[in-house]
Order: sequence, then C-alpha cells, then structure tokens
Amino acid sequence: MFSSAKVTITTNASGNAEVFLSHGENRKLNGFLVCLIYTPGTIATGADLTITTEDRGIPILTKADAGTSMVVFNPRALLHAVADGAAADNPTEFIPIKDERIKVAVAQGGNGGVGSIEAILINQSPY
Repeated sequence: MFSSAKVTITTNASGNAEVFLSHGENRKLNGFLVCLIYTPGTIATGADLTITTEDRGIPILTKADAGTSMVVFNPRALLHAVADGAAADNPTEFIPIKDERIKVAVAQGGNGGVGSIEAILINQSPY
C-alpha cells in the first residue's frame, strides 16, 4: 500500500523556503520513500534543494539548480559492508522513514516563488 504527502513551497524575499512533508499535524511519515515529485511552478530555475528527515537528519536528496520543469526523483540509500561499514558505490535501497517529517529546504528560489513537492512512500516492506 502506498501513501503520499504533498506541501506547497513559497519562497521568501531572500529566495529561501523551508517546508515539511507529513500526513498532518500529528501524523508523521512511516514507510519506505519511493519518490519525490518536485513541481517548481514559479520558483526560480537556479533553486537548490536540500532534503533530509527532520529529526535524524537522514540525507535524502541534494539538487543544485533544480530547473523549472516538474521532475520525479527516486532517491536511494547506500548499502554498507558488514565487515567494515564501507559504503557501496551505487545506492540501491529505499530510504526508511520512521515517525518523522521530511524537511525540504530551498535556497536561491527567487522572491515569492510558489511550487510544490510530494513524497510517495510504500508502507509495507518491499523486501
């Protein structure tokens, strides 16, 4: 079963914004992140996105100059070796989100730009 959370992004006079994806005021996200759908609307083409989980700061996506077209991102986590914890070269695993909101920070988005971002999660283990 899938769930989604969507939020409107509005940049301030400095071109920055910070928004949080959740299922509501007291309903944080739980599941495996499948994709993010970024719709820039009037947010400037040079906008930079930094996306993490709110509490643990788990890195999800960093995108410089995100552009002015709707884009779907499929962020994945890196595997780590059991023996020494070394990270693999190719991220392949869904990012687990447990009782957290997803934090989206926008920089250089222009004054008063309005767009949106949506997260789609799978709520049962895909493995």
